[in-house]
Amino acid sequence: MAIAKVNGVEVEFEPGMTVLQVAELAGEEIPRFCYHERLSIAGNCRMCLVEVKPGPPKPQASCALPAAEGQEIFTKTPMVKKAREGVMEFLLINHPLDCPICDQGGECDLQDQAVGYGRDDSRYEENKRAVEEKSMGPLIKTVMTRCIQCTRCVRFITEVAGSPEIGLISRGEDVEITTYLGAAVTSELSANVID
Repeated sequence: MAIAKVNGVEVEFEPGMTVLQVAELAGEEIPRFCYHERLSIAGNCRMCLVEVKPGPPKPQASCALPAAEGQEIFTKTPMVKKAREGVMEFLLINHPLDCPICDQGGECDLQDQAVGYGRDDSRYEENKRAVEEKSMGPLIKTVMTRCIQCTRCVRFITEVAGSPEIGLISRGEDVEITTYLGAAVTSELSANVID
């Protein structure tokens, strides 16, 4: 067993664990959207940022960073707090602000984490992008303006269902999750991608 420190508390961990897993062993809550323990690591939401010593002088994505013997992990420093606020602000740039009428209102990870880790205001005043709803088949109803591109649905249908029928198209701000060639998703497990 290796030992690392999380906010000054020593934690024993198994080799092969990530910094996020070690922090959770220590009882620390690490916010995240794209990470799921049964899916491959994407590291694309960046909410799980932590400060690690020795390491670069900027926050690291804890879900994708292997834990190492003697590491010091900090989850509550001003740098980490500011970085998470910036990531949350970025995730909300194109997200509609209609939580009271949303079907997920009150049961939404994004809403909970925006309250816990976000800012009270935004520096962005541009119009939010409009995204067309996608027809992905009879079991999947999409509201693409609410999608934050965590890619959990893509990884689930590829890795668990074994049917890579949806994926990302475009890049950057224009990225969208869709079926290839506009075909319906036919996997028996396709309804599981909605969560």
